Amino acid sequence: MAAVYELESVSKSYGEIKALDGVSLKIERGGILGVVGHSGAGKTTLLKLLAGLEYPSEGRLSYNGEEVTSDNAARLRRRATMLFQMPLFLRGDVYSNISYGLKLREIPADEIARRATEALEKVRLKGFDERAARELSGGEQQRVAMARAMMLDPEVLLLDEPTSNLDPTNASILSEIILEEAERRLVVVSTHDYAQVKRLASRTIYLENGRVVGDAETKALFAAPVFADNVFTGFSKVVDGVAQIDVGGGLVIRAAFQEEGRVNVHIGPEDIILSRQFVETSARNEFKGMVTAVEDLGSVVRLKIDAGKSFTVQITRKSLVEMGLNVGQEVYITFKASSVQLI
Repeated sequence: MAAVYELESVSKSYGEIKALDGVSLKIERGGILGVVGHSGAGKTTLLKLLAGLEYPSEGRLSYNGEEVTSDNAARLRRRATMLFQMPLFLRGDVYSNISYGLKLREIPADEIARRATEALEKVRLKGFDERAARELSGGEQQRVAMARAMMLDPEVLLLDEPTSNLDPTNASILSEIILEEAERRLVVVSTHDYAQVKRLASRTIYLENGRVVGDAETKALFAAPVFADNVFTGFSKVVDGVAQIDVGGGLVIRAAFQEEGRVNVHIGPEDIILSRQFVETSARNEFKGMVTAVEDLGSVVRLKIDAGKSFTVQITRKSLVEMGLNVGQEVYITFKASSVQLI
């Protein structure tokens, strides 16, 4: 199958910051491509390149076999539509907002009206034509933005964190709409919601520091160790400059980022300090738990610690022996707020 997009050693820099670094990819028609990674990994930049809104600083980007340049990018922008995490709306009602793009293309009024009716029905907002767009709820606005994108009938739909900070009902509706649209066009979804990308995407790429460090069938990618240990989902609230993430089980994890709302976080097993007694420390996170399993990996050992949630901790065999650790013993786990990674 011919690739819709082909990226060859593509890099994108903003001054001294390299948002993408030597990315090579082929994206084919069919299914949904998921894009995951920490905040700042380059997900939004990648989608902007695929939309023709940005150009590579280095390397080559092709769409349907034709290299994308500043001279022909307008053609790509007519075929690929990007839906941003925080959509912007014009003053006025829903109809004027979703029809604006087609009016610019001088599409006949009756055709615009037909498409508007279909689009609002698809996003479960039938009858919202005359509602003020800026007065809708966040979930309704995101669905209106999706309708606006559908109106253009693009070949490619690029979605940047489409369900971020949405309530469960609107997030579920939007996920259903994405699946339906994937039957008509190529869909690329950038998200922090691992549960969502597992439900939606047939293939997922994992970006880290602007590089593709994982690219596989979604189920296979999430079987990798980085996704298997110490990944928690919860709701974050920033208090005194520190994110406090309630992940359930009576556990609140503190992190050194400013993200609020629903988040996924990861703590490396090697970033967690294990001790038999409480230790006075500047680390923001210290929890009492119990050893539930010990896995011998030779020179290192991995332990499962139940501290309200199950944590995996990696220590040396020497440390295990010195502390005399075994299943059923009480321990303390400690890690810094800076060790909590947003994913």
